Amino acid sequence: MPPQLSTKRRDFFAYTLTFAALLAGTAAQGAIQIQSDSDFELTKFTMFADIAAGAETEATRVLPLVTIQITDTGTGRSLFSSPLPIPAIFGDGRIPFILPVPKIFSANASVAVQVGNFAAATDYNLRILLIGAKIFTY
Repeated sequence: MPPQLSTKRRDFFAYTLTFAALLAGTAAQGAIQIQSDSDFELTKFTMFADIAAGAETEATRVLPLVTIQITDTGTGRSLFSSPLPIPAIFGDGRIPFILPVPKIFSANASVAVQVGNFAAATDYNLRILLIGAKIFTY
């Protein structure tokens, strides 16, 4: 009997991570646990930042003075050679940053995210979104 070929299906999915009250001059770490049911194909970065949950308009959109580094702890590989300012690599919700090459995170992988607020006196609430697709194999 010939071996059965596996098929793959992709479903839209976004992993999120929130850093609430990221104080000026401080750093924080967080982790995103990739779910066990599928690999995750990262294709876009986006973020939302606010200052003290204040209302924003198009003209007052916050560009946080925060650096970010993302590491696939399963492989030990960082996505950037050094931490980058978030506005340099993350788009906002309307215009996400599209990765030139998708990044695959294995099922059950842990994604470490380190952020550093380099503002002199501004605290931020920061929401990071990793947008892409869950990859199911049947």
